[in-house]
Amino acid sequence: MRTLKLYGTGTATANAVASVVIPSASTIRAIQWSVILDSITDGVLVQLELSRSSSRETNVNGAQQCCAEIALASNFVTSGLAQPTPNGIFHVSLPFAQGQILYTHALITGTVTYHVTWLLHY
Repeated sequence: MRTLKLYGTGTATANAVASVVIPSASTIRAIQWSVILDSITDGVLVQLELSRSSSRETNVNGAQQCCAEIALASNFVTSGLAQPTPNGIFHVSLPFAQGQILYTHALITGTVTYHVTWLLHY
């Protein structure tokens, strides 16, 4: 089994925060993820999407390009709060052709800096 890493960071809603090209035809069997948040206001919502689409499909019913999505919320009235955030793994079976691109997209509410790492097992 091989792995491929995709890392992105930001502070605002964005399409294609980061992307990676699939090096060879393969099937992704698992998606491991890690997120770190640092917020300076309360009422923070971070939605991160791993997708085959070059633009965000967050909150779209029937979206067919989304491979994984993480949503984290915080409502602490504390400035500069670095929150403990979980790590996780999705078990999937996603076929990819050589040269296909995977993108990370972000939908952000509030003031927060996020760091996301996706580790693709194929």
